[in-house]
Amino acid sequence: MDRTALIYHEDYLRHFAGDFHPERRERLIATMNFLKHMRIIEKIEIIKPEPATEEDLLRVHTWEHVEYIKSLCESGGGTIDMDTVAGPDTYEIAKLSAGGVISAAKVVIEGKKDNSFALVRPPGHHATRDSAMGFCYFNNVAIMIRNIQKNFNLKRVFLLDWDAHAANGTMDIFYNDSSVLNVSIHQDPRNFYPGTGFIEQIGSGKGKGYTANIPVSAGAGDSEYLYIIDKFIMPLARSFKPEMIVISAGQDSHRDDTISGLCLTERGYYKMTRLLKEISGDLCKNRIVVELEGGYNLGALSRSNYVILKALLGDEQKIEIEGKVNNSTEDIVNELIEKFRNYHPL
Repeated sequence: MDRTALIYHEDYLRHFAGDFHPERRERLIATMNFLKHMRIIEKIEIIKPEPATEEDLLRVHTWEHVEYIKSLCESGGGTIDMDTVAGPDTYEIAKLSAGGVISAAKVVIEGKKDNSFALVRPPGHHATRDSAMGFCYFNNVAIMIRNIQKNFNLKRVFLLDWDAHAANGTMDIFYNDSSVLNVSIHQDPRNFYPGTGFIEQIGSGKGKGYTANIPVSAGAGDSEYLYIIDKFIMPLARSFKPEMIVISAGQDSHRDDTISGLCLTERGYYKMTRLLKEISGDLCKNRIVVELEGGYNLGALSRSNYVILKALLGDEQKIEIEGKVNNSTEDIVNELIEKFRNYHPL
């Protein structure tokens, strides 16, 4: 049995938001070409997904939102906001993107693969229950989680989003929900899109203590992220005892991606994936699913997706991460530990 599945469909290239839009088809073309060039494609099985159903969408989104996107695309498309443009094919391809993430989870839960990477577009983590924004139309990862909760009766899902931007849509959907421990590391939102994702936002009602926002300063890189994972995220995951680990992997936090001020490298993405893969073996039968969010520098995205797949395959590399952790990151971690001790035995 191949250990890792890559979920991909050529129809993802059909979504078109404009000639100069950052979220363009070349993101996946460049990645697939690089995976073939590096011959890692020979070690994985490529699975073509089916689209998510409207029933899948409606477990997460309002009927009005789904109908708005559908009717907009059927009429030829149009501008939703300054960043988010729908074309005639967007509704169908957005459903296929959500379906790709569902397929990535299903092959893992059903025991057909050890882990998976959903190489999908358009992304989803900014889409709220009733709004499209930030290049996102439907919230792919939330749709997948609701699907597996219904069809496989999973009670606890651990979700880490390392995209440069706070996952405001995912937070909106799971903010009152204790079945999903939703963690986002992102650039400080005080002066960065989407302007939310503050450390004080930890959930509400039954979900209080099950949302963790970790804002880091511009310039933060591998050392800071690995420190956060080691000191806070790993203990949090162990206390939660998830049945599956999901990574919303946005590689716009790479130092070569000008859309953010963060400074991660391929080494950091590899190490983070390895750490989460290792803990998935201890906690949840190796169930780990990665789904693509952002990443707009084609070279950086391709290389980063490649090393994430290498980590999922179990390719062991001795990588040293250089650089001192700054004091502000240590302060954030200490504050998080104090906040979450009230809800989890850290």
